[in-house]
Amino acid sequence: MNPILIAILAAGSFGLWTVFHKLASPYVNQTFGAIIVSLTAVIFGAVVFLFKARGVQLFTDPKGILFLVLAGITAFFIDFLALQAYSRGLSLTIGGPIIIGGSMAVAVLIGFILGEPMTLAKILGIALIIAGGVVLTAISQ
Repeated sequence: MNPILIAILAAGSFGLWTVFHKLASPYVNQTFGAIIVSLTAVIFGAVVFLFKARGVQLFTDPKGILFLVLAGITAFFIDFLALQAYSRGLSLTIGGPIIIGGSMAVAVLIGFILGEPMTLAKILGIALIIAGGVVLTAISQ
């Protein structure tokens, strides 16, 4: 499958993740909510893995495991902090773009730090993401 199509599907999943967090936030403790999201991901991932596990090499370098553990820790904070923000009344139309747009800006900036090529279009894109976050933050106050 084309990697751009996969990225588009991931973006759609991220958008739905944001909506589901907003809808759940008034009804659950934020730490418990983050645990439920993570536990659900583990169970769902295990089922998917069972169907694809035959002959699959799990990893080639222990550094990959370290990065995945760090991703898991940050995933907990994504869930916990999003639930915190939404449970305190942040609207979906403000929180969603800030969380998703902010994550895009962080990923692109770290990509530059890791040596990926920097182009004028990428710099403009980051500036627009940051400007959008500033505008949405100003609107919410």
